[in-house]
Amino acid sequence: MSEDAASGIAARCRANGGLTEATLGELRDELGYRKLGRWVLAEIAETLRTTGFGFFPPDRLRAELNTEPRQWQTVWIYDRDGGPRARMIDAVLQPDDCDVRGELEALGTDNLAGLTPRQKLERIRDIVNA
Repeated sequence: MSEDAASGIAARCRANGGLTEATLGELRDELGYRKLGRWVLAEIAETLRTTGFGFFPPDRLRAELNTEPRQWQTVWIYDRDGGPRARMIDAVLQPDDCDVRGELEALGTDNLAGLTPRQKLERIRDIVNA
């Protein structure tokens, strides 16, 4: 996330390996609002997207579905860094934008021959960076 908006939660997400849980109250506070409402939910969602983060469940930040948002409601925030976790979550949440079959087949597989070249490189990077 940007330095201005939700930087504390972004830092926490990165410190936690790219995945963290945050309340709507925390997200609201980071953007400098006092109350949750339709426009605040939309701004939270847009700020997360434009700063390279995803979130789930998606309905939590959609005013038409979350008609009575509460500060204690939570969303999971993940860094859309192109890593295995982000690709897997994106495959489930945004199936039209990725190779769902490839991502799901690679999940927990011991069959390295079934991995795409990109997935093999990611595995190598994970081992080197461990």
